[in-house]
Amino acid sequence: MNKGELVKLLAQDLKWSAAKTERVVDVFFNLISEILTKERKLNLSKFGVFTVKHRASRKGRNPKTGEELILPPRDYPHFKPSRSIINAINTR
Repeated sequence: MNKGELVKLLAQDLKWSAAKTERVVDVFFNLISEILTKERKLNLSKFGVFTVKHRASRKGRNPKTGEELILPPRDYPHFKPSRSIINAINTR
């Protein structure tokens, strides 16, 4: 499923226009990004936890040339689903 399909399903369920629903989805995604930037953790009860993890600098290789290079350290988002989400997926 992609964002457009998600918006369509939500719009049908909420009986909102697609444009209004898309704005809500965009705001929600932007809020998640802002919260992770500032707080570095977002706990959504019965859904899961978004956190920011750190990846240290490491050696890498250019796949085209085989040239070895150093990849810089970086932070990245991580999601850990709640037990209820895991159970729902595994009972289908």
